Amino acid sequence: MKNKIFIGEFIGSCFLVMIIVGSGIMAENLTNDNALRLTANTLATGAGLFVLITAFADISGAHFNPFVSLAMYLTKKIKGKLLITYISAQILGCLLGVMLANVFFEHSMIELSTKNRDGFHIFLAEIVATFGLIFIIFATLKDGKTTVAACVATYITAGYWFTSSTSFANPAVAIARTFTESFTGINYLNTPTYIIAELIGALIAVLIVKKIILK
Repeated sequence: MKNKIFIGEFIGSCFLVMIIVGSGIMAENLTNDNALRLTANTLATGAGLFVLITAFADISGAHFNPFVSLAMYLTKKIKGKLLITYISAQILGCLLGVMLANVFFEHSMIELSTKNRDGFHIFLAEIVATFGLIFIIFATLKDGKTTVAACVATYITAGYWFTSSTSFANPAVAIARTFTESFTGINYLNTPTYIIAELIGALIAVLIVKKIILK
């Protein structure tokens, strides 16, 4: 069981970051228009999320996100002993994903991002983005994996545009994106702030979910 979950989360997380970072680098290579870059990055990420969640839902649950796994643990949907398996697979998979994406486009395998993403407005946006992600997952679980996949994919697609943080909503992705010098990157000084915001958003979501969805 643990091996199946680890492999599923590792591969899924790896592909998720390859899609995010790879499409971002491709967009940078093709245009100088930031709106077009974000559009391309958004469409690739949304499409990729739908496919990955659908494909891996029956293998590992398709969390691909330590705070989704934490939320599942806090709501007693997974056991505590599996939490380390989930989180380690997700972080390692995301790190491999960013390295592969960098190599695909002839960048250094590991780059340190200089893209600043700081300020209270971004901190608040990332809280809201993560809250929304966790809430939507739990609100749609009963409707099956296809609905969850579609809702998460379209929510993140929208989140790229309605939040100033561009809705990372995932600490493993935030860590990985520290290592790409593309417009999808994040300065390492800002990464801890993103993770704190994501944790706050996830915990608030769990509290609300327990009160109005799981009751």
